[in-house]
Amino acid sequence: MKRTEGEFGGYHGYHGRRATSSFSRSRSPAEENALYDQMKELTLSYSSKNLIQTKKTLVTAGQFGPNSACSAINPGVLYRNNEFHLLCRSEPDETVWHGDFLAYQAQPLWCTLREDLTLKDNFFLSYADLPVRSRPEDWRLFEYQGNLYANHSIYMLLDRQQWMVRSRPGISEIDLHNKTLNLCWMLEPPFEPTYEEKNWSFFVHEERLMCLYSFQPYIILEIDLERGTTQKILEAELDYQWYDKGKFIGNSTNFVSWDDDRYILFVHDFLDPKYDQRNRTYMQYGISIDKKTLLPTNIIPQPLVMGGEESGRHPGVHYTSALVNREDGLYAFYGQGDSHTGVVVFNKDCLNELFDRYQLTLSNNTIISECKNFSTSCLVV
Repeated sequence: MKRTEGEFGGYHGYHGRRATSSFSRSRSPAEENALYDQMKELTLSYSSKNLIQTKKTLVTAGQFGPNSACSAINPGVLYRNNEFHLLCRSEPDETVWHGDFLAYQAQPLWCTLREDLTLKDNFFLSYADLPVRSRPEDWRLFEYQGNLYANHSIYMLLDRQQWMVRSRPGISEIDLHNKTLNLCWMLEPPFEPTYEEKNWSFFVHEERLMCLYSFQPYIILEIDLERGTTQKILEAELDYQWYDKGKFIGNSTNFVSWDDDRYILFVHDFLDPKYDQRNRTYMQYGISIDKKTLLPTNIIPQPLVMGGEESGRHPGVHYTSALVNREDGLYAFYGQGDSHTGVVVFNKDCLNELFDRYQLTLSNNTIISECKNFSTSCLVV
């Protein structure tokens, strides 16, 4: 997919910036190996014996026939009625990985897993109607006003001759009875958009639909689902410590409730691939968000989990796309090697210890430029 973020900026909820890793520059193989080893040493899942309770593959490419022949990845997930509900991105053909994203449509694969993560049911969903020369993919799940929705990316081909592509976040309503997805809106931010707008992190707060647009700068938008419009309700320039090399921060998951006072989400950075442009080594970080101010309260500055060892079409890719918070652990679902779907279950006691260790203190350098329409009080520094 050419000429999207490369020339015009914007990627993964990272406003106005190119999708370039903070580690991006030409390196020798020895330097690349040393950088990988450095980040692996920082990654907490390797240094903490108790952080990871379980890690396993759940769904594999080709498991459900030709529509999933090449991939079943990057699921949105909800936990309802003692079951996990996954909406995976299935790819029927290799062509998409070589740049022609309109040759075949990604197939939305719905999977129901029992409480022990064994498969109970599966079927494919379909779209009744889509914009011309467009492709939705990477569905996340949320519930709003009693209905089931997916937020996702929609790629659109603007100019075939120059192969100019634009991406926008979409919202689709899910009808499980009829096994359909119905596109409601393609969203625009309430300011100049980038060519590639994607991976906004959705959540419902005080019965209002919102999203984290970007993490740095920290921007919260509210979505009017009846009109398909957005407004900015909060923007802050946060003064926080990241690890020594980290600058790019992309949204990974939707928000989920962590406890009575906080939400949790994962964000990511990545190492540029050694050989193939798609073999990124993603590093996932945990963030907690105050439910009153909607500002971060705790940022764990070292990766919780890091790719590099996953098998699949693009070995090493470990992309976390959904969280489920249960009493027995935090379930982090991920796409594995652009081929399969897996889950990592984190020990919540360990995560709480890490959050307690890395509390974010808002200083005089924290700038909050907007804080609109909250029924709860806003924190102003």
